[in-house]
Amino acid sequence: MKNIFILISLTLIGFMGCTKKEAPVLPVTTSPEEVVRSFVRLSGEAKEVVDKSKLASLCSGEMKAAFDDMNDEQFRLFYLNGNLNVQELKILSTNINKDQATVLYQVVVENRQGTDVTKETNEREVVLNQVAGGWLIDTVRPKGTDKLIFSKGMVF
Repeated sequence: MKNIFILISLTLIGFMGCTKKEAPVLPVTTSPEEVVRSFVRLSGEAKEVVDKSKLASLCSGEMKAAFDDMNDEQFRLFYLNGNLNVQELKILSTNINKDQATVLYQVVVENRQGTDVTKETNEREVVLNQVAGGWLIDTVRPKGTDKLIFSKGMVF
């Protein structure tokens, strides 16, 4: 009888280990730079409204709130219109201080809005927070001479 009880217990434990569990949506990257690269790449390559949740999963704080407040139509307008194409991304510097990191990057974007195609170079400063062992983007700010950034629009 004791052996049957042990066998049943081990079987149940084995089945519990095989059941699918929902994992929190956190970046599977180990560095702030990789989170920034993933965010910029996905921002430029977004093809469907479901990409909004992928971008939001890389964010916390102000950026997460911006994606949560953005409706599907706004996301289509800002991310899915195909007028911006990321040409180049350079990480200029990274500063990690305990649970917070700052990444300064430069991005070259081809802008197909309007009558002439232009290339724009922008610098951004990203503040990331460490959450459950992963890094999440909290804020994105313009750097240098950049004057324009959208609170509910595409941010490179």
